Amino acid sequence: MKVRMKVEGGDKLARKLQMIAEETARNHMRECALAGAEVIRVETERLAPRDTGTLAGDIQKEVKKQTKSRVEVKVGPGKKGWYGHLVEDGHVIATGERKGEMVPPHPFLRPAFDAKIEEAQTTFENELRRGLGL
Repeated sequence: MKVRMKVEGGDKLARKLQMIAEETARNHMRECALAGAEVIRVETERLAPRDTGTLAGDIQKEVKKQTKSRVEVKVGPGKKGWYGHLVEDGHVIATGERKGEMVPPHPFLRPAFDAKIEEAQTTFENELRRGLGL
């Protein structure tokens, strides 16, 4: 038995369905990228210096840019840990009695990235496959 149905405004409906599918795909890509970034975020938090605990407690991940096929996620200190780049790279003290003294770098973000990038990529791929039912 065959059933044939005609829907008025089919082109408009088809465009809407395509937009929903694209939005669903974008959301899924975003979630997969954030899952991968979480692996690096956790390692960064573990490696961050803990003089006060502010820096280690402020390691965040956020989507910075997204297109149909690409998601860019930033992992690093948030507003409370604004000085993280100074800790990572070292800096010169420019105030007080020790003017001009170099504070040595204490890398934590790059080592976390280097140690966990493969695991993060695997997590992204696994989440992507899981979401697609593969």
